[in-house]
Amino acid sequence: MGEGQLIIKIALIAVLAIVGLLLVVPGRGARGQAIQRLSLLLALFLGVLAVIFPDATTSVANFLGIGRGVDLLFYAAIVAAIGYVVTTTLRLRKADRDFTILARKVALLEANLREGHDTLPEPPASEPIRPQH
Repeated sequence: MGEGQLIIKIALIAVLAIVGLLLVVPGRGARGQAIQRLSLLLALFLGVLAVIFPDATTSVANFLGIGRGVDLLFYAAIVAAIGYVVTTTLRLRKADRDFTILARKVALLEANLREGHDTLPEPPASEPIRPQH
């Protein structure tokens, strides 16, 4: 195995490990969204360069120990697809939590209105919020 192959394998494994960590670490907030947008802009810029200079992808691929430029683009597409799946999964998890909180608040409000109360009690903060299936 050449030095270039080792470098690209380590880089791909590192990127995939970082993407995997995003699935585990809760909450990304504004900083995470900024990183996501900058990554998208960088990917678009590199895509434009690959279209304008197609031979450059082969040169970069050869430097990294990959046979063809199209293989390098394929690896990049796989990493991008996994990143998309991870960010979509995180977004759906947050939406599920938000819907669960909303459903609980609506249920408490309806129960209080039936009992003649005019205030909405807050659910206990220490209680874990899990969707009921």
